[in-house]
Amino acid sequence: MGDGQGQISRDSERSLWRGIDFSGVTVMIGVSTGQILPLLLEQVEQAGGLFIVIGYRPEEMALMASWLPRPSLVGLRARMRHLPLADESVDLLFVNGELRRTPTDRLPQVAAEFWRVLVPGGSLRISDILAPTEASSDSAWAERNRIIQRLGAALNQPTALAVDLRQAAAALASTGFENLAVSILPGFPLGETWLQETVNAVRNMASRVPNVALRREILETDLHRLTEAYAQGEQRAAQRFVLSGVKAGSLALDMRASFTEDDLRPRE
Repeated sequence: MGDGQGQISRDSERSLWRGIDFSGVTVMIGVSTGQILPLLLEQVEQAGGLFIVIGYRPEEMALMASWLPRPSLVGLRARMRHLPLADESVDLLFVNGELRRTPTDRLPQVAAEFWRVLVPGGSLRISDILAPTEASSDSAWAERNRIIQRLGAALNQPTALAVDLRQAAAALASTGFENLAVSILPGFPLGETWLQETVNAVRNMASRVPNVALRREILETDLHRLTEAYAQGEQRAAQRFVLSGVKAGSLALDMRASFTEDDLRPRE
């Protein structure tokens, strides 16, 4: 993805947080690629708040460490099912690409943990990926997912690829979260760099598959199907969603400002 697309992505991400009050305690679960961490850290530092980032995998911890030490940033290593945070201590909780790692039957338990750490009136935001649709533009991503699922099964390393949005929203609602809202965002365009990186990753993982016949099928048949799907043109990653809600109560900050400085600027 080129610099132009990266700027579009950053601008789009920044617009999702417009008007949010970051002067309290903001917690982000999941570092992902690390792109959103500096964006939110900047907002928190400008507002004089505290930013707690929670990760678990080694690559997440390495990305987190590259931003430490900073007075307004705290890095913690933990799993989402048991957060190392005091009850009712968080004003804004952001779950960044981690919900898909939770089995559907464990969603109520995770939702209860979110509820525990948020102050009454605190805000929850969940950003993650949906399963690819039947649209032709999702063909390459669907093939990618199919290959990853086959590799995961062969290596006994199941990989979470998407969130069941209905089940996630139902778990939050049953826990007591109010004002649930969903925004659907288009997936990023897939380019030659994405294709080559995906092919290389599949080849690397397939080299560890003990079943020779399955390994050959993945390397020859499945990768061919992937490149054919990509060749259809105009391919995109699966859609992303932002699911938000509020814990009942009124002890939190006003997380949605009535207006911002941008609203005071003259419009052309």
